[in-house]
Amino acid sequence: MRRALVLLFLLAGPAAAQTLDAIAEQAAQPGWRARWAAVRALAAKAGGEELFKIRPMLLRDERAGVRAAIAWAAVLEPEIANATLLGLALRKDKQASVRFAAAYALVHHRDRRAVEALIAALETESDRRVRLRCVETLRTLTPAPCLLEAADWRAWWAKHRDDARFKPADEAPRRGEYEGLVLETRTVAAVPSKKTKRGPPPHVLVLPPFGFTRAIYGGYLQPLQQSANLTYVTLPSVQSLTGRSGYGTDVPIYPVDRLVRALDRYRATMKIESFLVLAPGASGWIAMRYAQLFPDRVQALLLLDTALDKKAYAEGLMRAARKGDRGEKFTADTLMHRNNVPFNAATLDRLQALRLERGFLDRGDFEIGRLYAHARDPQGFATVPEIRWGKRARLDVPALFVYSGAGAFAGHRDMMRITKHFPQAMVTPLAGARGMPYVETNEKLFEIVAAFLAKNGLE
Repeated sequence: MRRALVLLFLLAGPAAAQTLDAIAEQAAQPGWRARWAAVRALAAKAGGEELFKIRPMLLRDERAGVRAAIAWAAVLEPEIANATLLGLALRKDKQASVRFAAAYALVHHRDRRAVEALIAALETESDRRVRLRCVETLRTLTPAPCLLEAADWRAWWAKHRDDARFKPADEAPRRGEYEGLVLETRTVAAVPSKKTKRGPPPHVLVLPPFGFTRAIYGGYLQPLQQSANLTYVTLPSVQSLTGRSGYGTDVPIYPVDRLVRALDRYRATMKIESFLVLAPGASGWIAMRYAQLFPDRVQALLLLDTALDKKAYAEGLMRAARKGDRGEKFTADTLMHRNNVPFNAATLDRLQALRLERGFLDRGDFEIGRLYAHARDPQGFATVPEIRWGKRARLDVPALFVYSGAGAFAGHRDMMRITKHFPQAMVTPLAGARGMPYVETNEKLFEIVAAFLAKNGLE
């Protein structure tokens, strides 16, 4: 079977409505594509007279979908709302999706009102995702260390509220050439909570979904910062790594071994003795190959929805083609060349739309559109060299395999083969996830990760 893994896709959204009333009606619709089109249409109104009609709607419109759309529009176009309006929405709106978007939009407002609003919200917020977003926005607005609790932020702010040097506290993106490849990385330091051990924190090498940067992916991994330093790697695109388009008949083999050697050269350059490696989906094949080539430099693998090898991948595709939902069936048939769909940008658009729609339990979640908006780099298609396991091959590296249990691609059915090749493996399905456990079941996911790290002495 010719096998191609979809690495990243593009966005081609529907046309936006023109009048404000029509846009508001569109924003209240249940279909997320229509709702995201309304968000973009609202953002386009920022420079017009209707801006002054839009702002009050953020607080007063009785339709939660409209309020959420305006908050997300403020992410795209800061002029939609100021820090005061967003702060009120963040603290008082009864809808968590509106509060989440308001917390995200405050990243544009580097003033004391924004910081005060975020800290006040953190003191009373019960929704896990909103809390994570508040912390991530505070990290961007202020030069504070990575504080996690509201009381710590309040104490820090009491000392620094008159400091005008609001700037990101993380390491700036680093670009370097390793084994002939240019890698962009960004490191976020650990801030252990009072419950964690006071030893040197482990170092996690994060290989995000292809095309996702730390800016889009980092918030979802924020709980891991309580126990580890995180280094995010922006994985090179198909085009930059192979010099080929990744479309039509020009589908190259992604040079995994070359990338793995570059990653290990980065590790040596940074004088890091060993990594934990975290990777989702196709990125997990890179992580496993790293462990095969350099087992003494991998403390553990944290793999999300990653097939063990070609056999597991093929079985997952066949299962999805037979029993999957609409998106899973289309994806499987496309990758197995059963539906005569060409490998072009339009197909990537459709695959991405189906994948993201499948990956969220709340189909009206504007976070889908946010992921679309930030995952812009065209990646194309590529095949990936097979991960080979001999009959007796085994890696004595602790490995956590987490699968979205509600999806047809779920690989926990291959548990016996996983534990055969990874004697120290822990295999866990997440019943509430269909393809994005770091978004859909974030709190449960990191409870599992914390238990795995504790079991292996990697806290």
